[in-house]
Formats: sequence, structure tokens, C-alpha cells
Amino acid sequence: MNYPFKKEILIVFLCLLTGLALRFYTFDQKSLWVDEVHTYNDSRDNLKGQLKYYQENPTNLHPPLFYILTHIFYPFEKPEKDLRIIPLIFGALSIPMIYLLSGSFSPAIALPCALSLTFMTYHIYFSQDGRMYSMIMFFGMLSLYFFIHYIKTSKRSYLFFVAICYAILFHTSYSSILFIALTQMLWFYRIDETQRKSTISSFLILAGITLLLCVPWILFIVFNFKGQPFMDPLTIQDIGSISSLMQAVLNDWAPHTPLTVVSLILLILFPFLSKNKGNSLILLAFFFLPVGGLYLYCKLLNVTQFITSRYFINFLPLFFITLYLSLDAIELRFERIRRLLRPRFFFIILFIASNLLFTSLR
Repeated sequence: MNYPFKKEILIVFLCLLTGLALRFYTFDQKSLWVDEVHTYNDSRDNLKGQLKYYQENPTNLHPPLFYILTHIFYPFEKPEKDLRIIPLIFGALSIPMIYLLSGSFSPAIALPCALSLTFMTYHIYFSQDGRMYSMIMFFGMLSLYFFIHYIKTSKRSYLFFVAICYAILFHTSYSSILFIALTQMLWFYRIDETQRKSTISSFLILAGITLLLCVPWILFIVFNFKGQPFMDPLTIQDIGSISSLMQAVLNDWAPHTPLTVVSLILLILFPFLSKNKGNSLILLAFFFLPVGGLYLYCKLLNVTQFITSRYFINFLPLFFITLYLSLDAIELRFERIRRLLRPRFFFIILFIASNLLFTSLR
């Protein structure tokens, strides 16, 4: 193990300790909010009780895996802590996970992504929230990690682990269905020009294993569906315009105007600066298609569920990866800018400062 790699691993370990401290600090001091009260109620039953509940309520908006895991801490003597332990664990583990994932795309962006996630107020918040979002982000990253390794090596054993992660995501949150569907665009992603193209048989293997792991729950829901409503008929929520939704997501992921503007510029420039236009367009699609797709779905089917950025949290790591690949492309294209301004270093400082300011204003 060479010295630079040892140094980088040490920095990642320090990021993990720092991130854990930031996520642990006062995580059990906030009162439960309304969605965490739902977690409290839905996690009181064991597996048998969960199955009985879903027999009567098959259209519940969330599958039971997260509630079954949270039930480990029942009877929730201190719910402000007990309901948030699992999100805290997966929130902290997401820091080394994003280092591994982003390094699979390019080793140059691994450490910047880990540093950014460590201090990201948005992610700290969900790591202290008694909901499933930090958990699905972690397993989303894990599925992408195995997927990229399959693309690099063409070893089909990786597809088995991708399918397991997909199944965990599906049984944790139905919002992950959009992520599972859109990440199939990675079949067209190319790490280098010499790699062998993916075959239709590999796609069918992944789809078949994923379906095999998910179909028991799907059949359980179908057999117990007796016309129960999917939405509360008395609940009417305006989802707003697609531009306002896109802006809300960008503001959550890149808070404050300077960081928002710089991030948007990097997204726009990426296809023009990247050596592989196809790869850049695929990564950009992971930001724009989820928002647009879910918005159209709600509009066409008259779904009135309020949409926030948490429904797209699985795509947050790809957002980081796209930004830092864009910065990497700028530095490779303009050597003088890299030497004088160090855009990547500047962006990391801007990102951390914006999030610290965001934290102080909360």
C-alpha cells in the first residue's frame, strides 16, 4: 500500500468519525415529528403483526422492512433515540460508501465526494430522522457500486448482489422503484472504450433475480387488494410546477444561491467538457429524469401526494459524482485554471461553507 493511498484512507476514516459525530450530536434531542410518529406506530408490530396489518392495508405507502428492523428496539422506551438508531448507522456508513462508489467512476473524485457528504446538512438531517431515507440511500449506493463493477469486469456474480440491493430497496420504500428503473441506463455506461458491451442475457439475469426476490411481496399485495384506496380521499396537496420542484431539489442538495448557481453551471457544462458525451448525458439524466418522471406520474394519475427531495435521495450520490466529474473535466481541459484556481478545492470549500451556514440558520 503506497503512502498517498494510506493518507487518503486515513482522511476517509477521519471523515467517518467526523460524520458520525455530526450525526450523533443531539440526534435524540429533537421531538418526534409527524412522520416519525407514523414510524413509531408502524414499528410496534413484529413480523406476524406486520403481515396481518398489510393484509388489511395492502395499499400502505411504504413496505414493512424498515419497520421490522426498527421493531428490534421495541418497546421504544426513548422513541426519540430508538427510532433514529438505524438511520444514524446507515447515515454514517454512507460516507465510506460514497468514497467507494465515486472512486469506481473516477479515483480523482472519491475523496471530494466523501468530504462533501460528511458535512452535508441535508444528509445529516436524514441521518437523524426516524424514517427510511438514509437506509435506502446507502443500499442505493451499494447497488450502484456492484453495478459499476459488473460494467468494469463483466463478472455476472456482481449482478446477484445488485439484485439483492434492489430487493432491499423495494421492500424498504416504493419510491425506490423509480431508482431501480432508471439505473438500467447504466447498461449503456462505458468506463473505457475497450470494455466488452453488456449483453441482453445479463440484463435478463438481473431482472429475473430482482423479480424473483420481489414477487412474493408483490403477490401478497395483489391477493389482499380488495379495492382499498391508494390515497386518502380527503387529502389534497398541490405538487406545484415542475420548475419549482426542480428548484426545490437543487436548493436542498446545493443550499444557498452561490452554491446553487455554481452547481447548475457545472451540470450544464458537463456534456460539453466531458470526453465521453454519452456517459455525461446518462449522469445528467439521473438528475432531471427522476423529478420530471415522478411529476408527470402524479399529474397523469391525479396523485396528490406532496413531493419533496427526499423521494429522490437515491440519486443524490450520482448528483455529487456528476458535479465532481464536471470539475475534473474542467481541470483536465484547462491546465492553467487548474494550477491557478484549483476549482475542485474551491468547490469543496464553497460546499462545506454553504452547508455550515445552512446548519446555523436552521
